[in-house]
Amino acid sequence: MTSEKSLNSVRPSKTSKARVSSGKTATSKPKREKKVKSAAASKKVAAKLALAGKAQTSKMQKDSKAQTKSERLFDIIKNAKKIAIFTHINPDPDAYGSAFALRDACRNMGKLADVFAVKCADSYLDKIFPLTELRTDFRADEFDLVAMVDIGEFSRVHQSFQDEISRAKKIIIFDHHVQTEPVGEFQLVDAGQAACAQVLTHFFLDNKIEITPKIATYLWTGLIGDTGRFLYGNLSHDVLDVALKLFDHGADTQFVYDQMYRTNSLKDIVLQQKFLDNTYFNQDKTAGVTIFTAKDMKKWGVDHDLIKKYTNLIINIDGIKASFVAIEQSPNFFSISIRTSGRNAQKFAVMHGGGGHVCASGFNFEGSKRKLRRVAQTWCDELLQIYV
Repeated sequence: MTSEKSLNSVRPSKTSKARVSSGKTATSKPKREKKVKSAAASKKVAAKLALAGKAQTSKMQKDSKAQTKSERLFDIIKNAKKIAIFTHINPDPDAYGSAFALRDACRNMGKLADVFAVKCADSYLDKIFPLTELRTDFRADEFDLVAMVDIGEFSRVHQSFQDEISRAKKIIIFDHHVQTEPVGEFQLVDAGQAACAQVLTHFFLDNKIEITPKIATYLWTGLIGDTGRFLYGNLSHDVLDVALKLFDHGADTQFVYDQMYRTNSLKDIVLQQKFLDNTYFNQDKTAGVTIFTAKDMKKWGVDHDLIKKYTNLIINIDGIKASFVAIEQSPNFFSISIRTSGRNAQKFAVMHGGGGHVCASGFNFEGSKRKLRRVAQTWCDELLQIYV
C-alpha cells in the first residue's frame, strides 16, 4: 500500500499524542523509558542504513549510468545466493503478495529465498498465501542480500528484525510509498503506482523474469487489495494494464475474489454487525470512529486481519467522508486506520506519526479506550476541516 502519516498546523493535545510503532509513547512511566530507548535505537539504525544507502547508491549510479534502476536491482539479485525478504508490520494483501511473489521469482532463479514476517492470527490470508512458511529467525550473517517490499519507512519493519537488518550486507527496496526514511543500497520506488505488486510486475516484465501462475496470483492479490477491487481513487490505465498482464500469466482471479470478498463465515457476519454497534458518529454524521479492544476481539472470536477486511465498511455509508478504525494491538495501544472520501488522509496521518495513501492511511495511538474515543472526535473535525 502507499504509506500512512500526521499534523502540525493543528497539533494534537498531549493527551492524544500518537506514535509510530517503533515507540514514542504519551505516558511517563518506567515502560515509557524502555519504549523511548527502543525508538531512539530504531532511529539510529535507520540513520545508519540511510547513510550507507546513500553512499552505496552514489557509487553504483556512477558505475552504472547506462543501467536503469530496474536493471541494477536485477543484477544485485542475480549476484546474490541467499535472500531474506521483509515487509511491513501487520502485513496486508499487497505486502504478502509482493513478498511471496519476489520469493518465488528468486527461487525460480536458483536462489535460496525466504520471507520473514510476524504473522497475525489465522485469517482469510492463510488461504491465499503459504503463511506457515514464514520465518522469524533472521540472522544477517546467513544472508548476502535483504530485500524489502511495500515499506516506506524503516520504523514499519517489525521491531524484532531491526537490529539484525542493520547488520545486513546489502539492502534493496521495492515500494510505492513516498520514502520518508530512505533505506537500502538501491531502491525501485514509484509513489505513482497503486500497489507494490504493480511495481514488482513491471520489474519482472522488464527483466524477463518468469511470472508463473502462482506468482501472478500473488501479485493480483496485492493489486486488488491496494486498489479495493479497482474502486479506489488510485485507479489508472497502468493499473488495468498490469491486471490484464497478470490475468494473461494465469492469475487465479476467481479464487482470490472468493477468499477476499465472496466467502463470508459466521464470524464475518457477526463482525459486520459489531462494526456498526461499535461505531460513533460525529454530530452531522459525516465521520465515524470504530473501536475494537482486545477484550472485544476475544469475546467475538475475531482478530486484527479479519477486522481490517472490513475497514471500508463505514466509509462506504452514504454521506460519510472520513472513518477511523482503531484496533487494540496490546494493552492501551491501538493501530488506527483512516479511510476518506475527498480528504487527504495521508497528510493527516503523517502529522500523527504514521503514513499511507491519500484515501487510506494510518498511525498508532497510546491511551485508554475512553481517551481514544474523546480525542477521536477532534480528529474527525481536524480531518474534515483542514485536510481537503
